[in-house]
Amino acid sequence: MLSVRDIARFFDLEAEAAFNNHRQVMALSPDERIRRRKAIGNVKLLTDDSESSRSANVSLLVSAAVNISDFKEGDALELHRPDVRHGIKCTLSAYGDNNEIELEAFRGNLPYNLKEYYGSELMLDRQFVDLREHVYSHFLADLNGEVNLARHLINAPHEPVFVDEQGCAESLDETLQSLSLSLLPAQRQAVIKSLAAKDYYLIQGPPGTGKSFVLGLIIHEEVVKRRHKVIVTGPNHLAVNNALIKALELYPQGRYIKVGQKYNEVTTKVRSQDKEYGVENLSYADVKKLNGSVLPWVAGLTPHALYTRRARGLHCHTLIIDEAGQMSVPLALMAMIKADKVIFAGDHKQLAPIVSSDKIEGSLRLSAFSHLLSDSNSTMLDTSFRMCVGVCRFVSNLFYDDKLLPAHEMNKECGDVSLENSADNPLSNLAVPVVLKNIDHQGKQSSDEEARFIADSIAGFLRRGVKEEDMAVLTPFRAQAANIRRLLKRHKETDEEQRRSITVDTIDKMQGQERDVIFVSLAAGDAEYMAEMADFLFSGNKLNVAFSRARFKLIVVGNLACIERLSLPDFPHLGRFLRSPFAARI
Repeated sequence: MLSVRDIARFFDLEAEAAFNNHRQVMALSPDERIRRRKAIGNVKLLTDDSESSRSANVSLLVSAAVNISDFKEGDALELHRPDVRHGIKCTLSAYGDNNEIELEAFRGNLPYNLKEYYGSELMLDRQFVDLREHVYSHFLADLNGEVNLARHLINAPHEPVFVDEQGCAESLDETLQSLSLSLLPAQRQAVIKSLAAKDYYLIQGPPGTGKSFVLGLIIHEEVVKRRHKVIVTGPNHLAVNNALIKALELYPQGRYIKVGQKYNEVTTKVRSQDKEYGVENLSYADVKKLNGSVLPWVAGLTPHALYTRRARGLHCHTLIIDEAGQMSVPLALMAMIKADKVIFAGDHKQLAPIVSSDKIEGSLRLSAFSHLLSDSNSTMLDTSFRMCVGVCRFVSNLFYDDKLLPAHEMNKECGDVSLENSADNPLSNLAVPVVLKNIDHQGKQSSDEEARFIADSIAGFLRRGVKEEDMAVLTPFRAQAANIRRLLKRHKETDEEQRRSITVDTIDKMQGQERDVIFVSLAAGDAEYMAEMADFLFSGNKLNVAFSRARFKLIVVGNLACIERLSLPDFPHLGRFLRSPFAARI
């Protein structure tokens, strides 16, 4: 049984782990922090808008010639001189072109001598951020003891109670007819069950199965037919924004609100009947007005916003948690206690929650989705519109017990797509959708051998007519991504415009995206290092995300012979991967 004390201890242990990790990292020399991908060196401040803007937040633009860090958008960083521990506390807004990095800092955090930062050698380190006092304490106060926990499923999982399924089905059919849409049986069941559920329901959405479309229809029915207020949340702003955009596309006339910082705004516009509609982006929600409104609305935000000035006190009829497979139980609870009903949408076979402390055990290490999932409270969307038959069978066999099927039109598309001047070898033949390429090397976080093979292969695909924007390269390590970009830049058969259009990034950054051709560079080739890093390198969830980005061609590159020799009984999918009947070894 989880108690409020257990939840509080979860936050304490996570803060302790984060603090200890930060202290250990900062005890290293600047060069060593950079080498370990925990800092960015040789940073130059290019511009700031502290004088031209009156906003409470100031934008800073910096450049870094080499960036192998594991920093991602939204991370709290500190910009400082290498010989001074403290500097400007800021947030990483976005990675730009030409090695530029966009930062955002609260005006009150700017030093009086900001001008002296120009022309100085700077570096970026990660901040230690403790949210317990200003965020989690408010949540724990609202949680209100064991009864609240039990009422919100975590301590007392029960089968959903359904009300008027027939009426929900008839209402959905009216909507589908009016919008000229159709659904597959599993999609239809997911929508009807979610609408009829009195308190909760789960939708498992494997890659390319139309989860966002299904959520958009659920939001449409909740808002248009039931006049309900809906909150859409998720582990990050990307998940929230994707769900909002799909709802906007289906019903542009609704009121859609996105609460958050400027760099997480939804900018998509939809035209309907000669009028343009979009999402209202707010730094702070007018909670009193929204709670008191008789009109329905859809608000997108992350759970933390519900306990800060951004949206504290906001409640809704229906909560939709997208990417719920990435939401820890405490994080999901933060949003769950603000709603009458919760729809969980996600896939526990893809990216899992990040739990830093080794002291956290049991259900608190799981996602809320995994904790609640059963055959009686969920629908699995079972047809993928993304992957052609060969890629889909490969992924389905590895991760979904062969239950994930390709859509009929994907069978046709695989046959229709061909490469100009395609040779008969498996690498360039789309009739062989999955290729496993063995390269013998001893790399750890990067491999020149893999990078050269991928750069040459990309040049070959370009020669044969594949568009650069239809290809992507994924790797577990930012260092290898940088290495591949560097070799592509030097390649005689690729130009700058092509290189800009080819995505080369870490696996996590491609969640929710797809390309016709996907290269996966495993990068590590050293046996001892691979065994040590097995949880990171060979996680089934992470490999699933990587492999399932491909529509027509998946090429996995690595020291496969070395992987075969490893003894890794906790990773049974590796054997199926290496011996898959749906892949060609070269």
